[in-house]
Amino acid sequence: MRAARLAAAIGAAALLALGCTACDGGDSAAPSGGGSQATSELNGIQSTLDSIESDMAGDGSP
Repeated sequence: MRAARLAAAIGAAALLALGCTACDGGDSAAPSGGGSQATSELNGIQSTLDSIESDMAGDGSP
């Protein structure tokens, strides 16, 4: 069950990354302030993945 949660979280992170890439409207220039927003989003994703990894480490199943 926890493996399914991990796979779902990884899939959600991948979809988020693809969605952010696709929604830039094809502009070659990055919007001002977009770097800090992307960093914040990536930090949130990393936090979620760390939490899932911690949950799985305490599970005891392989």
